[in-house]
Amino acid sequence: MNIRPRTFLPGPLLARLLHWAGAAALAACAAIAGCGGGVGVGGTGAYASGPITGFGSIIVNGVEFDDSTARVESEDSGGSRSDLRLGMVVEVESGPIGGSAAAPTASATLIRYRSEVLGPVSAVDPAAGTLVVLGQTVVVSTTTVFDSTLANGLASVQVGAVVEVYGFHDAGASLRATRIEPRAAVAFRLRGPVQELDTVARTLRIGALPLGYAANVVPPAGLANGDVVRVTVNAAPLNGRWQVGAFGEGQRRLPDLDDARVRGPVTSFASTRQFSVNGQPVDASGAAFPNGEAGVVLGARVEVEGPVVAGVLRARQVRIDDEGGPQGDFRLIGKVEAHQPAQRSFVLRNLTVLYDDTVEYSDGSAADIADGVMLEVRGVLSGDGTRVLATRIRFKPTAHWSGSAT
Repeated sequence: MNIRPRTFLPGPLLARLLHWAGAAALAACAAIAGCGGGVGVGGTGAYASGPITGFGSIIVNGVEFDDSTARVESEDSGGSRSDLRLGMVVEVESGPIGGSAAAPTASATLIRYRSEVLGPVSAVDPAAGTLVVLGQTVVVSTTTVFDSTLANGLASVQVGAVVEVYGFHDAGASLRATRIEPRAAVAFRLRGPVQELDTVARTLRIGALPLGYAANVVPPAGLANGDVVRVTVNAAPLNGRWQVGAFGEGQRRLPDLDDARVRGPVTSFASTRQFSVNGQPVDASGAAFPNGEAGVVLGARVEVEGPVVAGVLRARQVRIDDEGGPQGDFRLIGKVEAHQPAQRSFVLRNLTVLYDDTVEYSDGSAADIADGVMLEVRGVLSGDGTRVLATRIRFKPTAHWSGSAT
């Protein structure tokens, strides 16, 4: 049973910087309408991918990205900064990383968010901490963020409801959720590894979901079992199989990069020197392993850094990812709203923050918390995954704060 204890656990910031070449071309394309940044074209830009672990502007893999001028888009359409939520899996393209090793910063040019599955819930097992969405077994952990409208977390999810799940596929058939939120009944979609592909019968399976596709629905060239693919799915099955409305790109191939850092689960494994992280091939033959090699196994969460050559990440270093501790390590910077002293709560960046006598304060105290005050909050998730339990609160002079406040 996955139970989040209501304890305040300090933890290190989740991950480190992921670099991507690209900024050198930004100036060249700045005057071109629709230019989306310089990723993949050489230079000193950066790239990060992973769940959002904080706002102040946006914090991904330990880097605070100023998102004030970034273009935001989903896989399907445009978006805005107001769409971004804690726990969403995003890709961030940016200028070079600055700041310090302890507090790296950069200016984002593009933020792209994507979910793994959007569809109806067919089963919920609160005791096991799982639910089934479009045939995908979704595993909930103590670091899974639930939208605040699901007031009791997993216990508020009902069979038949439509939800969107962000997260990572593990080495098996399950999906580890980083965020779950309710959605209106829209076109269903799914991303995952292909199994039981039959190009003659035009059938396949993703997770436990049997799929079929018509002759006019064309799969990616060379599609094979094990490939990660993205599909839109019609609203109801036909003859026991859900029908694919369209195929899409499931796995982005990284261009050659001088420095990339990838965080995610080991999804295929030949040895500790040859494996994949969230589908990205890794050659760790020359890597250092600060935590040792024993923990690098199929399904383990790792952080890998190094250059990308011909689509393969040539690792310089491989670390085990502790995810910031049992309940995560989240960071929020912004102005206090809806302060309720009697409930010892306030809203920060659209998230409810709870505080108690165990909180460590800097440059102020609990008595100084009030609407409009600028704070930096470090904390963990509540037991239901819908709120942040503060472990540290730092008061920040508004005039000296450079992050975005929306």
